[in-house]
Amino acid sequence: MSTSMPSTEQELEDVPGKPNWLLSLLVAVASLAVVASGWSVARLTLDVEAAVPPLADPGGVESPLVRAVDADPSDPEVFLESAVQEVRDAPALHVSYTRTVEGEEPAQGWARHEPGSDTAFEHYFESSEGVRVYRYDLPGTGFMMTAEKGLPGMTVLTQPTEADRRLCSEEFVLGVLEDLVETATDLELVGSEEIELPESTRGVGASTHTAYRYGGTFATEAGEYLSEPGRNSLVPVPEARFDFWVDEGGHPRRLSYTAPDGFGETYDYHPVGI
Repeated sequence: MSTSMPSTEQELEDVPGKPNWLLSLLVAVASLAVVASGWSVARLTLDVEAAVPPLADPGGVESPLVRAVDADPSDPEVFLESAVQEVRDAPALHVSYTRTVEGEEPAQGWARHEPGSDTAFEHYFESSEGVRVYRYDLPGTGFMMTAEKGLPGMTVLTQPTEADRRLCSEEFVLGVLEDLVETATDLELVGSEEIELPESTRGVGASTHTAYRYGGTFATEAGEYLSEPGRNSLVPVPEARFDFWVDEGGHPRRLSYTAPDGFGETYDYHPVGI
C-alpha cells in the first residue's frame, strides 16, 4: 500500500523549519497502521512519483433521468438537482473555497479527487489564524488527518464521527450541494452572466464561464477544526442567502452564501481534465 501524498509534501515545503515533517508523518502513518490492524507496510514508499493504479469509480449511483445539460434552466429545482448529479458522477473533482467571518481574516482551502491518485480524497484547510489542517480518505486505511496544532502527527481516525466523515471524504464537496437541493426556498433564476474562477492554490488555471445564476435561502453545515481538543466539528448554518452559478453545460461553477451573522463561504468548482 502506497502512502505517498505528493500534495501534502508540496504544502509542507512552505512551512518554515519543518523540512522533515512529511517523513515524520508517513512514518507515523505506517506505525499506526501496524498497531491498529497488523497489516504489512513492507511496500511503504516515499517515492511521490511512483505509478499508482487508477482508483475504481464508485458504484451504486444511479444516473439521473434528466442531465443538467438537457434540463430547462428556467425550472430551478430540476436544473439544480441535475447539476448536483453532475458532480456526483464526475470522475475527478477540484474545489477551492474561502470562508469569511466578520472581524477575522479570511480562511481558505481546497479539496480534490483525481483518478490515479494514491488518495481517494484530500482536503486542505488554512484557518484565519494560519493553522494548516490536512485531511484524507486513504484506500485500505480510511480517514486520516493532521494539523499544525492539536494533533501529535498524522492520525488515523479509527472511530470517525459525522464531522470526520463529512470533512475527510467527497461528502465535503457533495454535502453542501445536497443541502442546497434539499432545503432551498425562494429559489429563482436571476439571469445569465459571465463569471471568472481565479487560479486555484493547487495550480489549476483561471477560467471564464457563461453561467445561469440562481438565488434563494438554504440551510447547511460548515466544517471546523478545533485545535484545543484536536478534532473536527460541524457548525449548523440554519439560514443563509445564496447565489449559485451553473454553466451552460450543466456544471456547477460557484456557490456563495452568507448567514445573517456575517459567516459565509464561497466554493469554486474548477474544470478538471482527465
